[in-house]
Amino acid sequence: MSSKKKEEENSHNSRFVALMDQFVPKWKLYKDELNRLPVRHEEWGY
Repeated sequence: MSSKKKEEENSHNSRFVALMDQFVPKWKLYKDELNRLPVRHEEWGY
C-alpha cells in the first residue's frame, strides 16, 4: 500500500468530511464527545 493511500485512510479527506456534514450535521460534536470517553481494553469470556 502506498504511503499516500495509507495517509488518506488515517485521516479523512475532504469528500468524507463533506458527506458527514451533509448527512450527519452534528458529527463533529459526536466525535468530540466520543474522544472524551476513557478507552480501555476489556476481556470478554464466553
